[in-house]
Amino acid sequence: MTKTDEALSRLRSDILSCRLAPGAPLVVATLTERYGLGWTPLREALSRLEAERLVISERNRGYRVAPVSAASLVDLQEARRAVESTLLRRSIEAGGAEWEGQVVAAHYLLAQTPPPDPVMAGDRIAQWEARHDAFHDALLAGDSSVWLAGFQHQIREQLTRHHRHMISGPAPRRKMDSEAAGHFQALIERTLGLAHHTELMEATLARDADRAISLLNEHIGFSLAVYAFLWPEDVQDRGSPAAG
Repeated sequence: MTKTDEALSRLRSDILSCRLAPGAPLVVATLTERYGLGWTPLREALSRLEAERLVISERNRGYRVAPVSAASLVDLQEARRAVESTLLRRSIEAGGAEWEGQVVAAHYLLAQTPPPDPVMAGDRIAQWEARHDAFHDALLAGDSSVWLAGFQHQIREQLTRHHRHMISGPAPRRKMDSEAAGHFQALIERTLGLAHHTELMEATLARDADRAISLLNEHIGFSLAVYAFLWPEDVQDRGSPAAG
């Protein structure tokens, strides 16, 4: 692994996990101390992350982590619906017995992993994220489109960052200490809990493409309700988008 590849990998990991928070400045001098890497590989990594839209640069202000917002969340959700609906329908049409087994096995592992909440340790959140991603990957694995799978991975990385910010950032922790904690916990359970994933698996294995895609689209939309609960002013500013 080259120094640039190392810088890219470590920066991407810290951005996606929100160890580098959305909007945080990315000063190269500070990053050299953080990662023990030189200016050249870090600048090259930042440039590549800018191309991936995980980092933005502003004249006279340098680099910073790309922010999250209701607008970007809705845009990503629409992109995910477009790509994953196509992949799921194709998987249901083409997937065989081995694919069905992969879906069931991935669901089993997800069922053994408690969904994340704002007080959960970071490594346990990461384990749930990995198993959740593996379940959705299994649902789509019956199709062989390399390009669509690549777009799906790129969209998921961006959504992972948004979702982690909604689970482990300062705003959700404040909600867990407020009178609204019960409502917030219920929203998280509806969004991340096992029940909806089970319905999605059952519809998929029953080869009911229309129902499976409807459940997938509903599942994708859940996270906007969580975002609106945490940052209602942002959602209102963009015209109160529907959560579905």
